[in-house]
Amino acid sequence: MRSLPVLFASLALASTASTSLAVDFNTEIAPIFAAHCAGCHGADKGLGRLRLHSPEAIEQGMKDHSDLLIAKDPDKSELYARLVLPKDDSKRMPKGADPLSEKDVNLIKQWIAEGGTLVTADAPAAEAPMEEAAPAKKDVPERPKLEAASPEAMKAVEATGALVIPLYSGSNELRVSFPSSREQVTDETVAALVPLAGQIVELDLSGTKITDACGESLKQLVNLDTLHLEKTGVGDATVSWLVEMPYLAYLNLHSTKVTDASLEALKSVAALEKLYLWQTAASYDAAKALEKHTPGLEVNLGWDHPGVVRERLTEELARVEAENAAAATALEEAKKAMESAEATQKASADRLGEIKKQLEELNKPAEEAKPAEGEQKEA
Repeated sequence: MRSLPVLFASLALASTASTSLAVDFNTEIAPIFAAHCAGCHGADKGLGRLRLHSPEAIEQGMKDHSDLLIAKDPDKSELYARLVLPKDDSKRMPKGADPLSEKDVNLIKQWIAEGGTLVTADAPAAEAPMEEAAPAKKDVPERPKLEAASPEAMKAVEATGALVIPLYSGSNELRVSFPSSREQVTDETVAALVPLAGQIVELDLSGTKITDACGESLKQLVNLDTLHLEKTGVGDATVSWLVEMPYLAYLNLHSTKVTDASLEALKSVAALEKLYLWQTAASYDAAKALEKHTPGLEVNLGWDHPGVVRERLTEELARVEAENAAAATALEEAKKAMESAEATQKASADRLGEIKKQLEELNKPAEEAKPAEGEQKEA
């Protein structure tokens, strides 16, 4: 993992005891990323194949995006440059949120200017990531660097009403969506995306009029890693066309016609990390079997799926039973304590009465001694 020359020029400096950095990644930079970037680029979600939740994730991001972090040159580093774009610029980050504070932006700029080091002098880089790593996936190839799309292909796809944007500045990887024309998107529209088959890595077809007839066209988008098909008419037939996609990591099938047959087919997609199955015919047992089969995969059936409800209620039942047992034990102990206190109180009251009686006897005025019988006569 640690083979990037840009990064390790600074890592070498960090390894010496005499090095002292003004900005510390762990205590100053990582918290900024966690607070403002993790929603889209964190452990659970990696839009644009970029995650910023750990040093290892950032290193991988530098491999995938060569201009992400240019040591000692913030202005050429996308990580900084996109923070200072005008607020209305679509490329500004954080996307859809308020800009970072001036203090945070300056910290990131200074950190990169100092070398963008991911470790500190007194805490050298460890082999393990900052958080517990997910189980390693098997047979997941690294996607090759993509060639730029031709202007003709871009125009052909945009003519369908598609919004086509690069994942980041200068990227050949494209995201395609239909934010203003979903009702007009059909299987023929998907077929028209094929000219950009090699460059599309994220595709949003949610809420469109597509059916299983689009599957053969989708199959040609071999570099897809994110695919939204929710609220469409697709089913098991479409999923059968997706199983050979080597990089597919995110698949949303919410409110589609898929069944357990799709889950069985998806066992061959080793790269899959997130699968959404809300309001489908997929069963709880099949979902759990798929999760068990694919390391690191999270299958979301929705909070109201009967199997999920059963799991939640079973967990709650165990918790409430434990609380009830603890309360019963506490009540029994309280009863015993009360009985003991009552017995103690009675014994104390009895003894109190005895003490008071004895004190009363002792405190009575002494009776005057009666005169002897002989004395009375003499008087």
